[in-house]
Amino acid sequence: MRDFWATEAALGFVMLAYNLMSLFRQAVLRCRLQHTLSTLHGLVLAIGGSWHPDASQNRLMLSVPRRKRAWFAGLWANASAPPVTPALHTG
Repeated sequence: MRDFWATEAALGFVMLAYNLMSLFRQAVLRCRLQHTLSTLHGLVLAIGGSWHPDASQNRLMLSVPRRKRAWFAGLWANASAPPVTPALHTG
């Protein structure tokens, strides 16, 4: 364990997690408001569900409130195409 640098490993993990959440915000949410991680957790990540195996297919039933179902389904429709980013202008 002498060669293992825990602080550097923790920093690398935090940077990876931040970049993944930033990419999620850009690719899936596509809104100008930059939500915090706790807001994203409540909106998208902390959704209860149950697994229902059927004879023909397996289903994951999510417990999304009716008023949020269209919005939640639209999130994954956004993820099918790359996000549009403004071009960088060099002077």
